[in-house]
Amino acid sequence: MAFHYESYVADAHNDVLGRVLNGDDILIRSDKGHTDLPRLQEGGIDLEVFVIWVNPDEYVPVGSYDQANKMIDALENICTRATDKIAIPMTFNDLLVNESQGKISAMIGVEGGHPLENSLDKLQHFYDRGMRYLGITWNNSTDWATSAEDETSEKLLPFQGLTEFGKDVIKKCDELGVIIDVSHCGEKTFYDILETTAHPIIASHSSVYNICPHFRNLNDAQLLAIKENGGVVFVNYYPAYIDSTFEKRANRVREKHKHALDSLKVLYGEESDDYWYKSQDILDKDLAAVAPSLDQLIDHIDYIVNLLGPDHVGLGSDFDGIEVLPRGIEDCSKTPAITKRLFERGYTEENIKKILGENFKRVFRQVVG
Repeated sequence: MAFHYESYVADAHNDVLGRVLNGDDILIRSDKGHTDLPRLQEGGIDLEVFVIWVNPDEYVPVGSYDQANKMIDALENICTRATDKIAIPMTFNDLLVNESQGKISAMIGVEGGHPLENSLDKLQHFYDRGMRYLGITWNNSTDWATSAEDETSEKLLPFQGLTEFGKDVIKKCDELGVIIDVSHCGEKTFYDILETTAHPIIASHSSVYNICPHFRNLNDAQLLAIKENGGVVFVNYYPAYIDSTFEKRANRVREKHKHALDSLKVLYGEESDDYWYKSQDILDKDLAAVAPSLDQLIDHIDYIVNLLGPDHVGLGSDFDGIEVLPRGIEDCSKTPAITKRLFERGYTEENIKKILGENFKRVFRQVVG
């Protein structure tokens, strides 16, 4: 435990701002969701990426830019109310200052390019507000980049990969010092990005396809390409991405609660944020009972280390963006359990530090400056 708290711990993907807009106060400890400030402190987390994710089913083609700004407003409000505990970093030096002052660095990452609304000026705007990584797609494709979900579907797509405007987005990110996040990107988009960017990239919340063949995971060729680029893969904790058998068990749970879920769909609409949060209240306990173990998450870290070495893997929890977490890491306060498991598997202190946060700091320093 002492080693964990002395180490720099970075989590590359957290969706808790959706709960904040839903009325939750994350400055006080709660038994809801996966994240609040007291639990982040208990988990020894030094940097948390607060993700700006806008539901495309509600805010596309118009409204996603405004909604993203509301989410940044909410994060700024949190930091204003707790100036001694949490602050938004703009530069690598800010990370160091926050660390020295015992503050959590609340980095802004935008998930999905749709809030840009096809405008480089809006990309500049989000950078000015503190965005330091951009996830190029979510499950939905944009007018300029195709997603993994769309590229692996049977949809007839008008294009695949990056358009010329898409390449301009990548070049603008390079110019500004914004880290490119390829989680959710289709393979064609992934390789187009690597051909366009001059900087290390990240996958902020993805796991290993060869262990769990889900379209959201990365195959060996992609993992090796990220190593060659100097980037980092931050392993996602979502059970469906780490355990190929989880969805069958989860579907049985959903079937058990079908009547209640169908009622929520009528009230809120199946693709709405309200439906998602209300459904979790119903499903949470039963899904937790069928979740995989923390060891299955560590298996993905092991796989990447064995393939790429310890310089290219980190933690990308997806806290509060997923229904359930593995047994043993039920919320962010349990993060020290990962450190314990890595020691048990024979990792050296130096390599554990890399996985916990030093790899994230390296890419941040190289790209953001």
